[in-house]
Amino acid sequence: MLRFLHAGDLHLGSSFSAFSPRVAAERREQQFAAFEKMLEDALENGAQMILLAGDCFDSPAPDPAAVARFFGALAALPVPVVIAPGNHDYYDPRGFWAPANLPKNVYVFDRAELSCFPFEQLGVAVYGYAFLAESQGAIGIGYGAGLREEYVNILLAHADITSPISAYAPLSAGQLERSGYTYAALGHIHRPPEPHRYGKTLTAYCGFLAGRGFDETGVGQALLVEVEGNTVRTSVLESNAPRFERCTLDCTGAENGEQIRTHVRDFLQKQSFRADTALRLVLQGEVGLSCHVDTAALTRLGEELALFELEDETMPLLDAASLEKAPTLQGAFYRALLPRLQSEDAAVRTLAAEALRAGLAALAGREV
Repeated sequence: MLRFLHAGDLHLGSSFSAFSPRVAAERREQQFAAFEKMLEDALENGAQMILLAGDCFDSPAPDPAAVARFFGALAALPVPVVIAPGNHDYYDPRGFWAPANLPKNVYVFDRAELSCFPFEQLGVAVYGYAFLAESQGAIGIGYGAGLREEYVNILLAHADITSPISAYAPLSAGQLERSGYTYAALGHIHRPPEPHRYGKTLTAYCGFLAGRGFDETGVGQALLVEVEGNTVRTSVLESNAPRFERCTLDCTGAENGEQIRTHVRDFLQKQSFRADTALRLVLQGEVGLSCHVDTAALTRLGEELALFELEDETMPLLDAASLEKAPTLQGAFYRALLPRLQSEDAAVRTLAAEALRAGLAALAGREV
């Protein structure tokens, strides 16, 4: 049986621009430590090889100290490491992927065409290619006739199977079906779909190591892969890196700002997020017409978190059916705003809801 780690999209050295310089530096350290811990976990789970499917770094010219730490961590491993550079950390013969920099157990693809690293002791052949720039056209991945029958044949690639016109090495289902690989270890798609079999090739994306923004929420991960005969199994190996989280909170029925505050406070206490969590909380539901949501003041409730943001998507609680028909100034005002209140754009809906609250309050003689 063969067991290996399939990881990628580490994006080490990310800027974490949402944070202050001090916190961003801490975040980069935590990101790196999470990668090192993942390597340890992989070895403890019996990994005989490490495959990294590109974007190990967030830049083709990362900080030299980070590069030294990265290669130091890999050199300490008692197993081979194979890397397929991606669009963020593309291969440059004068750059940090240069052969002179590589530890003896690290193998890096250096051409934008298919090549192979065979490992006789393991009975494995790893095929792959490198990005040579920030974008890459389609690359031929070979067909079954050219593979080594006596080996487990693996494709390691930074590739996009979601679009045939992608600028990031588009890869089709047909190519995978005809390829004959036992396993295709892919990187690039941070929100990985479930592993899928194309012909005899089980194809999987590893996912991201650590979220870098609210478009990468939840737990980072990699995959542990086991190959036994014709059977391939994958299991998720979770990262302990800090997380970005986006949650919604239903504030329906709140009549004033203090009730909103209570909702937010109780939610934070109940969830018990880690202190290094970056949280975006979206307030939703129908609230009283005079209910003012002071997002700036409410963010202070999350001061113990690494980052806390609030979005107000609440809507005013009103008799919409009556207002829509009412031959009054209030009715006319509501009807004028209705297209925006029903917009598909959340920002437009939020602004329209705030305008409706303020306008109806003014028309009723209440303080705006």
